[in-house]
Amino acid sequence: MNGFSNPYVGIHERHMRACFIRRHDGSGKADGVKQIPNAIIGDLDSLDERVEAFYRDRGVAIVRDPDQYSTDFTKCLRWLRQNPSCSERPGSRLDVVALGGLGGRVDQGFSQIHHLYMATKDKELLVGEIYLLSEQSLSFVLEVGLNKIELSRKVYAKNVGIIPINGPGVITTKGLEWDVRDWKTEFGGQISTSNHLISETVEIETTTRALFTVELAEDLTAKMTKRT
Repeated sequence: MNGFSNPYVGIHERHMRACFIRRHDGSGKADGVKQIPNAIIGDLDSLDERVEAFYRDRGVAIVRDPDQYSTDFTKCLRWLRQNPSCSERPGSRLDVVALGGLGGRVDQGFSQIHHLYMATKDKELLVGEIYLLSEQSLSFVLEVGLNKIELSRKVYAKNVGIIPINGPGVITTKGLEWDVRDWKTEFGGQISTSNHLISETVEIETTTRALFTVELAEDLTAKMTKRT
């Protein structure tokens, strides 16, 4: 998918139909293209005419959205929701994987987490699950209540974190090396990082929406890093 250093969004619908879109990051480059996206979305004020022609000639939709009150990430999600080529019908369930979602500038990383939270509660943006996939980790939102997570050790390494991004909460875990019960977690207090998987099934009960992040297996991390 043209490397994890470039932000793409891939979605999988219930019948395994797939679509790839690219946020235009201002680089205006088409070097080393390995995967042609369905669309390039953004205000596109810095998109080079030759690059635009390169993608147009290959059937890529060039979507100019000048709205300054939404980010390219939310523009991509809205396009996915409205585009019938990426789903069975406009507005149907979509599961989204944002590639290259974390890494680089800290403020941009927090922006991605912010939009992860937005998308999981805003039905105008997304009906389905959303995940942030970086070179080393997969991250997603834990909902209030009991969350059961299946994690194959062929895909994931041992390190996990449960981050109370949404505010103070109480968690109970099962399947981790250092399980906790009725454990208060908050920034400025205590948070669960660098815990270890000891089971392929993890249960996390939480009183607040929290960010769950799990490390990818070493061979997957090496492959993804090599592709950037």
